[in-house]
Amino acid sequence: MYRHPRVMHVMGDAEQILFDLFARYHKVPGDLPPNGCRRRRRRDGTERARRIGNFIAGMTDRFALTEHQRLFDSTPDLR
Repeated sequence: MYRHPRVMHVMGDAEQILFDLFARYHKVPGDLPPNGCRRRRRRDGTERARRIGNFIAGMTDRFALTEHQRLFDSTPDLR
């Protein structure tokens, strides 16, 4: 049931949304919301990646979709 092609397609699209968000936040930290994980102090890449990952992990599905729509021209429909 969980390997059904339709389910696998939606899962692939959802994973792509998360990959897109992580890459964008890592490349352009200014795109993070004001209460995101931006800090003024300089951080190494590993700590920044961990903070971005934790921020994304705390997102609801709806918020992740909204953020992707805000940052990218095209967002897949996960229905």
